[in-house]
Amino acid sequence: MLSDIAAFTIVLFPPLQWLLDGVTAALLFVVLGFRWSLFAALAVEAVPGLQLFPAWTLVVLALATAEARSASDAIDVVEPAADDETTQ
Repeated sequence: MLSDIAAFTIVLFPPLQWLLDGVTAALLFVVLGFRWSLFAALAVEAVPGLQLFPAWTLVVLALATAEARSASDAIDVVEPAADDETTQ
């Protein structure tokens, strides 16, 4: 979110925006690991007209939602253990 907010303040200085996007991408790769969706956000940030779109924030929220969904799906898949023959 900080990167997207800072991008609004330097909208008239494209080299600073590129530097900010590069630093943001590098930090996200370090924190979140290699994700293809981060490349998609970097591509969106590289297009001049789309820079007002908060791509970094939305990609990180999408990744967090996907991680939470996959974690809850993994929990739902776990089935209870079958009864032993001793309880029959």
